[in-house]
Amino acid sequence: MLNFNSILTLAVLAFVYLSVTTEKVNMTKAAFFGGVLLIVAGVISLEEAWTSYIDFETIGLLVGMMVIAGIIGQTGVFQFIALRAVRLTRGRYGLLLVALSVITAVASAFLDNVTTLLLFGPVAIFAADALHHKPYLFLVALTLAANIGGTATLIGDPPNMLIGSAAGMTFHDFVVNTGPPSALALVVTLGYLFVARRKELKPTGFTINVESFDETKYLHDHPTLAVSLVVLGLVLTGFVVLPAYGVTSAAVALVGAGVLMLVNRSEPKELLSHIEWPMIFFFLGLFVITGALDKVGLIAVVGRFFASLTPNPLWFCLVILWVSTFGAAFISSLPFITVMIPITAAAIAHLGLGPEAAAPVWWALSLGVCIGGNGTLIGSACNLAMRAISERTPEPVNFRSYFRLGFPAMLLAQVVSSLYIWLRYFAFN
Repeated sequence: MLNFNSILTLAVLAFVYLSVTTEKVNMTKAAFFGGVLLIVAGVISLEEAWTSYIDFETIGLLVGMMVIAGIIGQTGVFQFIALRAVRLTRGRYGLLLVALSVITAVASAFLDNVTTLLLFGPVAIFAADALHHKPYLFLVALTLAANIGGTATLIGDPPNMLIGSAAGMTFHDFVVNTGPPSALALVVTLGYLFVARRKELKPTGFTINVESFDETKYLHDHPTLAVSLVVLGLVLTGFVVLPAYGVTSAAVALVGAGVLMLVNRSEPKELLSHIEWPMIFFFLGLFVITGALDKVGLIAVVGRFFASLTPNPLWFCLVILWVSTFGAAFISSLPFITVMIPITAAAIAHLGLGPEAAAPVWWALSLGVCIGGNGTLIGSACNLAMRAISERTPEPVNFRSYFRLGFPAMLLAQVVSSLYIWLRYFAFN
């Protein structure tokens, strides 16, 4: 088992994980270099990587949704919605925190959570400053909400795109199965924040002139906004309806992106700038590394180990959920999920679970990885985006300050997820 190829593959995987956790080397550079090194060393051929291991369904879905979200974001509609929330709550800090968190969660479910946070983060800082509050609590709350909201759908968080492609799950499947626990997790998380920060959220008697918040000035290019919202609605409808006719979610997203690019007056270079190319190349490298792990037999070994832990389907689901939770929190959800998916598939095969019996395992993996990303600052790309935004404030969010709120919130949300899996799939089934 431990020959040159397997040792080199493990060394590359360790290098990528260390790069993600320590940030000494850019994670995209590390993953892409690691993938290329394994191809050059002959562990996996370029043809094998291209035809068998690189998941173009996920890549296409990511690219399509990034273009759609970017074009919609240019119209200022997200800033408009956030500032309208400030007006409607009349600057009440606690109520505004809930409103912005819910808006962020919903937007993350139907776009992607990183883009959503990049759009709403600066507005949160602006609102907190206007209310004479430090923006730390707003930024952390929106990050937690973005990760939870992204859990609810196929397109909300990249790990779900990978799971959906690997397990053959549709947009509708995710909404029905991960949507309810995501909503419960959001309620529990916001409740925890109100308890943990009750002194900070108490009314101060300070009021603001909400008339000074003119959200309409952020809206521009109304024709593009109208067309974009129509296309987004058709794309979301296509996610639900078209898989039954053999049309993949990636194809739907790419067609939607193509239509918006065609009718948009901007140059292609500007439109394509909405694609987060570092994330795309990060995935390409990880797909190759995961393929090498599979080829040398390490995936099968770990899969058999997980399957041997318990033959009970409920306990197996909970093992997957909690292993994924801590793996995502301390390793980071993106690199962790690319390795965990084939391990989970191998364990399911070893246990002999059919598609219906295996479905709760995939939902446990989704909840574990996506919500587990809330645990630490390195848990997801969304968290890292928030940290970059916080650099604009006098007190940037760091690992310790985020951990104080994020980790307990994650634990509470995953207790709810565990109860949901037990009740939904086992207690009454």
